[in-house]
Amino acid sequence: MRKIFTLSLLLLSTFWAFGQPSKNIKDIAIFLQSNVEILDFAGPMEVFIAAGYNVYTVAESTQPMKAMHSLTVVPDYTLENAPTPDIVVFVGGGDIATSKKQNVKKWIKKVVPNTQLQLTVCTGAFFMAEVGFLNGKTATTYHKSIGHLQSQFPQINVRSNVRFVDNGKIITTAGISAGIDGALHVVSKLKGEKFAQQVARTMEYDKWVPKEGLIVQKTSLKDWETQGFDQFIRSSKAKNLYLGEILNLVDELTKKKAYTEAEKGIKYVIGRTQQPTVDVYEYLRENYKLQGKSVPPTSREFMQTIKKEGVAEAKSKYLKIKTTFNNWVFINPDDLVELAYLDYYLKGKPAKAIEIQSFAKNIFPENAYITYVLGVYHEKKNQIKQAVKLYKEAMKLEPGFAMAKDKLDALKKQGKI
Repeated sequence: MRKIFTLSLLLLSTFWAFGQPSKNIKDIAIFLQSNVEILDFAGPMEVFIAAGYNVYTVAESTQPMKAMHSLTVVPDYTLENAPTPDIVVFVGGGDIATSKKQNVKKWIKKVVPNTQLQLTVCTGAFFMAEVGFLNGKTATTYHKSIGHLQSQFPQINVRSNVRFVDNGKIITTAGISAGIDGALHVVSKLKGEKFAQQVARTMEYDKWVPKEGLIVQKTSLKDWETQGFDQFIRSSKAKNLYLGEILNLVDELTKKKAYTEAEKGIKYVIGRTQQPTVDVYEYLRENYKLQGKSVPPTSREFMQTIKKEGVAEAKSKYLKIKTTFNNWVFINPDDLVELAYLDYYLKGKPAKAIEIQSFAKNIFPENAYITYVLGVYHEKKNQIKQAVKLYKEAMKLEPGFAMAKDKLDALKKQGKI
């Protein structure tokens, strides 16, 4: 699967996606049609990639197609060979008649029931409407298409003057830039509003106002407060909550100083998160500090330990901290990459960069990007055999990792392997 990686994004961001939600959402497919509106798909794609998801495109053909304003786009998959995603996105522009094609409708009917969330942007709502998935639901679309959607599909409650509408599983958005808002809302559902705000800041997108959306099905905090967490989490109202929604309720409890109950919610999320990393533990850090409990150093504080005391001492301290705080994840892998790259690699100290990057790989052995960067450093020192091994390992960890593949192809052309 094609996945976009940019060194600048990973180095400049100050966070890292904290594993997958309890429903194991990882892959997101965006359906494209000829003359697709550029920002309709590019905006949500940017959000989801920054949030750590694998994003790919699907179309009727993988032949190059023209998006609006003459941008050429090459889809990753066809309707026949596209993997089933966890989230499917339908975007606008192009010709609404595409939504009426039998092969497209057949694919939608097949794929949507097997996905966990659906997002439409702009006139992408017509794709879901054509097969009846919006019947009896509230939805929105591009402001100039509101009337057309309502007249063509009277079973839908079409709303204007909202940036997005969340029905629980189906999120529809208004036009073009509103797709970014809808995608950020999806990230908030999955990983919490704080995390979504970090994504927005990384993108320099300061226009997202969560309250400008309409949430049709919203779980009230009163249920949690009345029943207590143990009973609440087993209730029917909590059954369909995503982990990010639980964290958003935790934030509300924290504002009310109900720290003990908030702690239960955070630990539940940690227990349900596959390979939880630093961001979800930052909720626990805040909670513990408010309760007067001790906490491990922050990721940035630990980077200073590496710089001042060296990697060997940092390793020793890391193991002690992990033991003391019951495997608490307190290091942001992005910080380690940034430290090795900016403070040593760019300053002509590749050996030191390798030492730090190797430490990063020991902590995060399943992280394909960290493995790839370590390969880059070894290649810089002309340690080709080790670099090739790491590039291949990165591709095993993340199938279709384009940067690692490009490195291997380049080394082959140079006759080095």
